Amino acid sequence: MDDNNQQGWLNQKPASFPPAQPMDRPKPPPPPPPEITLRNMKSDLESLKQTGGSMPVPKPFTPPELKREILPVALPTPSAPPLPPPPPSLSKITPSEFGEPKKMESSAPSAPVIEEEKKSGNLKKIMAWSLGAVLSVGVGLAGYYFIYPALFPPQVSPPPPAITNQASAPEIPAVPEVQLPPALAPHQSLLKSADQNSFANLAAVDLNSLKTAIQEEAKKLNPPGTLTELAMSDAKGQVPASAAFSSLIPEISSDTMKKLFQGDFTAALYYDANGVWPAYVLKLNPEASQVEAQTAVSGLESSKNLKNLFLADPGTPSASGFKSGKAGEVPTRYLTYSKKGAGLNIAWSGDKLAISASFEGLKKILSNLAQ
Repeated sequence: MDDNNQQGWLNQKPASFPPAQPMDRPKPPPPPPPEITLRNMKSDLESLKQTGGSMPVPKPFTPPELKREILPVALPTPSAPPLPPPPPSLSKITPSEFGEPKKMESSAPSAPVIEEEKKSGNLKKIMAWSLGAVLSVGVGLAGYYFIYPALFPPQVSPPPPAITNQASAPEIPAVPEVQLPPALAPHQSLLKSADQNSFANLAAVDLNSLKTAIQEEAKKLNPPGTLTELAMSDAKGQVPASAAFSSLIPEISSDTMKKLFQGDFTAALYYDANGVWPAYVLKLNPEASQVEAQTAVSGLESSKNLKNLFLADPGTPSASGFKSGKAGEVPTRYLTYSKKGAGLNIAWSGDKLAISASFEGLKKILSNLAQ
């Protein structure tokens, strides 16, 4: 029985109780929400005013690298900005509104810009661009004037082909240029006047040509006392005195005659009852010495060719040789010959030398000498 009681106790279900009801107690108030505020420029400025701080003044800033490259640019000191209006009251944000992000439009001014750095950077860029442009122009000019001509020399275009006209007239051959003989120098007479003037053209300047020209002129009949001037020339012009006298008297060289006397001389023929007598007049060079010329002419006295100064053989010379005399007031040197009227006479009148195969002919020549 005890066992049954015990088993019944064990199988007994626990009693069910109604749920306990909470007691009606007063609810505690919720904790105040945390005060959340947003900082901005206006709030910071207001805080500085309330705490006694001064207004922020922007300071120019220049990096050390730029200070070494450019000169500092003086910036005007900015004046203190006007005080902003008082900020509006900050609204409180409840926890329910905290979870939702709220877009805030900040009215704070942008950070101050460093004007000097910006200006220096622009100046550096301008200088770099300018230097680059100058270098580019220099390289371009050097390439155009030096490198390009060296690599690509200018090519000369060939001349255009000559256009020949088949119907044109036949080409006339060029006429060879004819060398004209030089103009003959005009003869300048050393006499004031002569009774007659004649001309002789020599084939060559030698002894035979000279004698032939004189003999041909002497064939002309003229009354006694006539003085005829004979101008002699060849293909080159007036026969020079040096060539004529070196042919008549070989003892006096052509170079000596050129040095002492002018090239133009006067030849004449004097007529008298005894025949025709040649005569010659020469003029001293301005730079020549008369003493030297007189010494050279004195060599005539020893010449073996004195007969060449006569038209024909004058006969035998005087054994006493040359003597001194006068023709008027002019000193002379003379040599007589065996033929009647023949005598070689030499006289100096100023810078003129007169040589005559007749004494009467010499006197007429001296009275007619040009100044």
